[in-house]
Amino acid sequence: MKKIILLIIFFSFSFSFQNVEATKKNILQLHKQNITIIDIRTPPEWQATGTIPFAKKITFFTKKGINRSFIELLRLNKLDKKSNFAIICRTGHRSKVASEILEKNGFKHIINLKGGMFRLFKDMLKNDFKGGK
Repeated sequence: MKKIILLIIFFSFSFSFQNVEATKKNILQLHKQNITIIDIRTPPEWQATGTIPFAKKITFFTKKGINRSFIELLRLNKLDKKSNFAIICRTGHRSKVASEILEKNGFKHIINLKGGMFRLFKDMLKNDFKGGK
C-alpha cells in the first residue's frame, strides 16, 4: 500500500503542466482569466485554418526540428518562467512535447490544450450545429 501511495505522489509531481481540453468554452475562459494562448503551429498551418484571434503565434517546431529561439520569442512576448500561458497546436501532440520541454527548462504554469485545433474545430462544429439534422 505504501508503494502505491508513493507512486501516486511521484507521478502527480512528474508533470506540473496541466492538460485542458481545447474547447471553445475552455479557451474563452482562459482568455477571460488573462492567460495567454500560444499557437505553436507553423505559418502554413495558420494560413490553412486560421488562428484563434487573440492567440500569439510562435512556431515551436520548424523543418529543422525544435525552434531554438522559442524561449527567446516567449521573452519578447513578455512571457517568462513565472507566466501563465496555454499552448495549442494542430492535434495536441506538439503542444504536449513543448509543455514537457518548457517544464524541464523551469517554466511552472503551462497549460497544454489537449486535442489541439482539431479538438477545437470538432467542438465548434458540434455546438454550432447542435439540434440540426
